[in-house]
Amino acid sequence: MFAKITRILSRLRIAADLGFGARPETLDEARRLMAMDRMADPRTRHDALHEYLGVKAARAGFEIYNKNLMWQDEPAFWNVWKASPYFLKQRPDRKFVLWSMARSTRNLPGDTAECGVLDGASSYLICSAREEGGTAEHHAFDSFEGLSAPRPEDRPGNPVAFEWAPGDLSVPLEEAMRKLSRFDAIRYYKGWIPSRFEEVSARRFSFVHVDVDLYQPTKDSLAFFYPRLVPGGILLCDDYGYHTCPGARKAFDEFAATTPEQSVVHLPTGQGFIVKRARPAAEG
Repeated sequence: MFAKITRILSRLRIAADLGFGARPETLDEARRLMAMDRMADPRTRHDALHEYLGVKAARAGFEIYNKNLMWQDEPAFWNVWKASPYFLKQRPDRKFVLWSMARSTRNLPGDTAECGVLDGASSYLICSAREEGGTAEHHAFDSFEGLSAPRPEDRPGNPVAFEWAPGDLSVPLEEAMRKLSRFDAIRYYKGWIPSRFEEVSARRFSFVHVDVDLYQPTKDSLAFFYPRLVPGGILLCDDYGYHTCPGARKAFDEFAATTPEQSVVHLPTGQGFIVKRARPAAEG
């Protein structure tokens, strides 16, 4: 029996063809994958494989993406993402959301900013989405020494979530600058948030990405940039829906409650955002 299974598994070219490890757990699954591999119609084969993987994922309590989502075939995004130094190193779904939002604000006046740069993947997409002309600059704020000390608000309530420590996520400024070297209109601000915000206090912003993981720097970033956001501008928080970053969510919820928007839009990618409303014209 073992020799028979080995022979069947050796014929499963489908895993290599599609670039993932579809490993059958039983002889019946092996036969099913072989049958898929012999399907002549690409759509039938694709649907059968998606169903097979969906069942396997569900057994472990997970889900796979809907096979008909258009973002997975969006050439404008993938041309940028695949050409970046970050391709295959980070999840593309969150990056597509970021890129799409930054792109949607490219015709608004104002600069862009990121609080929490790490090695520059998000700034790369923001700049790529906005490089179709204009004179806007991108402002990158980070300690480049990792996270500051977490507060009690940052302690996860979920038993499987890890806890941050001071210095986590440290990336040298030089590494970020090297990976972002193709863009000219970037200004870097090395220092603990919010120590260097005042240097851009006279600027207006159309898109701001907040990715600082912890309560206090998230709160400080929102308090500074929201008043400087133009109507229609977007504040996107990368960490809003993560068990590992409860402080970021608390800070954003507290801040949003003080604005006309009142609440945060929570995305299934773990991101949260608000779009700044235009203030009604004064009466009289």
